[in-house]
Amino acid sequence: MRAYVEGLVLATLSLVAVWGAWQVPAASPGDTWAGIVPFAASVALLFLSILLILGASRQTAGIAPVSTDKGAAFQVIALFVIALIYQQSFRWFGYLLPTAIVAPVVFYMFGVRSWIGLASSAVLCPLIFHIIFFVLLGVFPPYGEVFDLLSWIQG
Repeated sequence: MRAYVEGLVLATLSLVAVWGAWQVPAASPGDTWAGIVPFAASVALLFLSILLILGASRQTAGIAPVSTDKGAAFQVIALFVIALIYQQSFRWFGYLLPTAIVAPVVFYMFGVRSWIGLASSAVLCPLIFHIIFFVLLGVFPPYGEVFDLLSWIQG
């Protein structure tokens, strides 16, 4: 029953996200639609919710006991707080510096323990995301009010 409810809640959230993505204005000729990433993410979320509901319908009652993981709830709350701080830090420090700091922290939370991997994520994540969003998609990068590493790098 719990898996059904989780699937239905996820489906509802993803339908709201699809509706929200459709509210993004159309792109001018030659530009990329700004809603393409949120739309793709919400459709993927809808697909995952359908898989969750289908998986719940195939389960038979009473096979496995339901276990609760209180550590997982703490990690979700911690990721939410990190996401809020990360989003707000764009205004103060631009895009590159917050991404370079947050990427290793989040990778560590997801189980990456290699110091080489964590250090490389601090460089590769901002670089890859910069190329995807600001070079290929043509989105303007957010510049920081206090300090902006991108403007410092560009001179």
